[in-house]
Amino acid sequence: MKKVLNINMRGIILTIEEDAFQKLTDYLESINDHFKTIKGYEDIMSDIETRIAELFQIKLKGNKAAITIEDVDEVISVMGHPSDFNLDEEETATASPGTYQKKRKRLFRDVDNRMIAGVCAGLGAYFNIDLVWFRIAFVVALFLGGSSILVYLILWVVIPPARTLSEKLEMQGDPVTIENIENAFKEEMSGLKDKLNDLTKQAKETFQKK
Repeated sequence: MKKVLNINMRGIILTIEEDAFQKLTDYLESINDHFKTIKGYEDIMSDIETRIAELFQIKLKGNKAAITIEDVDEVISVMGHPSDFNLDEEETATASPGTYQKKRKRLFRDVDNRMIAGVCAGLGAYFNIDLVWFRIAFVVALFLGGSSILVYLILWVVIPPARTLSEKLEMQGDPVTIENIENAFKEEMSGLKDKLNDLTKQAKETFQKK
């Protein structure tokens, strides 16, 4: 009988066999080595570890006693390995059309594109409809009967916000893999840099006018 360990992975308690834990540790170390040169990589690691813990938690539902090395292999195949990230253009171009498939979307509030709480932006992402139409619908309903305020407040309460990179990927229907988390992080950092540059430019223009 294999020795088992109880571990705490991002607040999720897991029972895992010793050899599976060693393989998981080696896998996480390889990911850490891949990202450690990126500023703010701790946030990427947090998202990756949380997602892995969620996948293991699903596997432990039912009568399964502990995470096995086969479970770790399966999660690695889902999340991807750093050594697989840098495919050359020829390999990417010749990949079969069905290689990449979007997963089922999850409904979140899109707080990055919110006017109030991100309800309309979240609905727009989930149904793949321009968020403006949802905003118009709520305004029209407000003038017709006023019930839209109550509906909006209920949706505000019941729909969780997409705060982590994993949640933002799920909101768009993109697979939560290490590569996608990395790309989302880089896009987010690039967006923050652009906003900072705009604010700096506006500040300089305001100062020059005085």
